[in-house]
Amino acid sequence: MIFDKDEFEKILGAEHHLFDAALDLSRATQEMELDEIIDDLDAVEYQALSAILAVKEVKAVLGVQKDEN
Repeated sequence: MIFDKDEFEKILGAEHHLFDAALDLSRATQEMELDEIIDDLDAVEYQALSAILAVKEVKAVLGVQKDEN
C-alpha cells in the first residue's frame, strides 16, 4: 500500500498517541492512589480513542482514493 506524506504523518501521529498511552499507563501504576490511577486510565483511554480516530481517518482517505482509481 502506498501512502502520501500526510497519510504517513497521520499514521505516525496515531502511533505516537499509543506510545503516550502506554507510558501513561506505566506511570499510573507506580506509587499512586486508586483515584489517581483511574484518572490516568481515563487519560489513556482518551489518547487511545484519538489514535483510533486518526487511523480511521487515514483508512477513509485511502478508501476514497481507492474508489476513485
